[in-house]
Amino acid sequence: MCDNPLGQNVLAGIILGLGPGMCYSITLLDAGGGPANYTQMVKLANSVLYACASCQRVWFVVGWFSGSVVTTFGPKLTLMFGTLGYPIYVGSLWYFTNKAREWFPIATGAFLGLTANIIWAAAAYVSFSYSTEGQRGSFISMQWGLLSVFSLLGSIVAFGINFNARVVQVPISVYAFFLVVMTSAFFVALFTIIQLSQVRWRDGTPLAHYPHEGFGQELKNQRQMFRDWRILVLFIPMFASEHFTSTYVPGLMLDNKKIRSRRTRGLITVAAIALLVVAGWAGLTAWLYQNPLDPLDPPLFDWKDGPFGGFLVLNLIFGVMMVVYQVVVQWIISTFTNDPEQLARLAGLVKGVLASGVAAAFGTEAAGLTQLNASAYNFTVQAVGLVLMGFIAWKCVNATNYHKEENVIPPKDQAERPEEKVDI
Repeated sequence: MCDNPLGQNVLAGIILGLGPGMCYSITLLDAGGGPANYTQMVKLANSVLYACASCQRVWFVVGWFSGSVVTTFGPKLTLMFGTLGYPIYVGSLWYFTNKAREWFPIATGAFLGLTANIIWAAAAYVSFSYSTEGQRGSFISMQWGLLSVFSLLGSIVAFGINFNARVVQVPISVYAFFLVVMTSAFFVALFTIIQLSQVRWRDGTPLAHYPHEGFGQELKNQRQMFRDWRILVLFIPMFASEHFTSTYVPGLMLDNKKIRSRRTRGLITVAAIALLVVAGWAGLTAWLYQNPLDPLDPPLFDWKDGPFGGFLVLNLIFGVMMVVYQVVVQWIISTFTNDPEQLARLAGLVKGVLASGVAAAFGTEAAGLTQLNASAYNFTVQAVGLVLMGFIAWKCVNATNYHKEENVIPPKDQAERPEEKVDI
């Protein structure tokens, strides 16, 4: 049994790779074409997927309150439950490819919206709570790196199976492969993930005291978050985190020991992301002017066709952008505390607000908004989010939170360092 924080974080990253990572691969395939109404169905299903976790009717249960679910049941059970939605959703795409009926994938998109919020909140809880202040950026990036590796491997397998296909449709073997791999995530969580109380720092001390007071108290604590102005300011950056069509680099920047100030590390990283965001959206706008796209009737580019080269480069850039933006948002909000239960609530909040942003993005495409207009909307939201992230990094990132919180047991080698003090 692996009871050290690094090992548990790696295992959580593997579970993300087997679930969301593989799901990204097959979603990006657009099921290889499928029936004529496939693209519209995917936009609707994806919108339902994320809206299930963020709309007002169930928002507080699934999205913003998933952190309280994690603290109540622990990372093991929540990661196990969170893996269930992915194979079921892929099975529904298989069904749709053969039957061309929309109800099943849209319904399973709603169920995946429930389970996806839980698995992401549980994984973020591990990366937030199991890391020291000097490791947090690396732990968050590590999970995203493992997810990206599995997503890449899944895409390579799917590409190999489809390489000489004569029909523009995903073969049964691709669905079967993804179903088996995604199902294995449940068993990884079952046999390898342990509870927070069993995890130990390298010196053998526990990570924290565990005065959990029940789900009712969790709801009261959850309400307190919405009175914290720092969190309210970060709503737009969280909302913008996945508005996107080297994952470890932001972690290295955020945890760089050569830059002693956490605030400075955060500001430098936000500035670097801003340059990447501007370059990426400028490149996409130029490409769209040359290759106009109708999201409801997309062209069938072969990988040997002329426009595909530029599209591939942009896809890689935006893949990196999606990761680094989320890593920095998560890192900034995780600097507010080291208390595992508070971090769990923050982890759930991040994914809940993020889900609303993704639902809006998919909804605009399903409604037929042109790609250029959608790009302008997404860039505007992200640009505002970057400004607000920079402000919070400058104003609110403390030198350290160790020895300030009663329930937190800092590692013995983490002495309080005389960095700058920040008044909030």
